[in-house]
Amino acid sequence: MAKAKKFGAFGGVFTPSILTLLGVIMYLRLPWIVGQAGLWATLGIIFVAHIISGSTGLSVASIATDKKVETGGTYYIISRSLGLPIGGTLGWALFVGLSFSVSLYLIGFAEVFLGYFGFEVTLTSIRIAGSIILLLVTILTFISTSLAIKTQYIIQKYIAAAIIGNEVI
Repeated sequence: MAKAKKFGAFGGVFTPSILTLLGVIMYLRLPWIVGQAGLWATLGIIFVAHIISGSTGLSVASIATDKKVETGGTYYIISRSLGLPIGGTLGWALFVGLSFSVSLYLIGFAEVFLGYFGFEVTLTSIRIAGSIILLLVTILTFISTSLAIKTQYIIQKYIAAAIIGNEVI
């Protein structure tokens, strides 16, 4: 039996998490939220989100150090800690949440992609570009998950350069 290839804490956990945090939400949606809700309300939203994320992270760390986490990651932890009936229900909620997040990332990427290359940014063009991008990413992942993880490193390099304020060649 062949040993499963693991991506490790950096490639499998840290990089996807950082890309989630510093991607579409930070660059495209945060300025809009500040404009709609105001600075103090936005800071309040961020503060509450940090409290929720911190307590969730501590809970998951407590559960994950208590037992070996096998294939399934978050769902495995939830279903084994709370039991299959409650874990299955929360698994569905996790699936729906991740599906919505993928949609959000595709819409944000399509908006920037179309604007950068001078295409008209309309609802139809965003849908078409997002569908094509989703297909390409799906094909990339089916070809090689390792290649998809390596692609994340390139994206992370560009985001880090944008935060620092340098140009990336």
